[in-house]
Amino acid sequence: MESTLNCSVTIDLDGGDGEIIISNKKQTLIISIGLSAITLRNFFSDLSDLYTYKKTKFKLEHYGSADYYLFVRDSNVIRIEEVRKPGGRDIYKFNLMDFLLTFEKGFQRFFAKLKKDGVLPLDDGMDDFMYPVNKDVTDSFNSFSKNLKK
Repeated sequence: MESTLNCSVTIDLDGGDGEIIISNKKQTLIISIGLSAITLRNFFSDLSDLYTYKKTKFKLEHYGSADYYLFVRDSNVIRIEEVRKPGGRDIYKFNLMDFLLTFEKGFQRFFAKLKKDGVLPLDDGMDDFMYPVNKDVTDSFNSFSKNLKK
């Protein structure tokens, strides 16, 4: 069965801030990230751990903001709480596998576009620790993607 979810990824390669939008007919989740070089590497790893039950929940922080996202696995459902400080909370629920596969597909398209545009693979001088799509980020994504196929 074809997923009804869509995912789009936008990352500012100069500043490192990004936005991941996952939506279906009922809900739209917008995940804002800062410091992509750190956030994405950890995000892919945490999602892999959620998928394999090494974790049942994790917190994704938006650097530069008090807001954060809480990802919780409940059997085959992923619940994502967007927590805004000083108050406010939105809750999103998706089928876990639909979410993970749609998320993976969104990032595959994002990385494919970077390859087409000549950004990837990075030149030796560009593989800086803080570059938003450095080798650590792409390696972490590849590990996450490979884990989903097991």
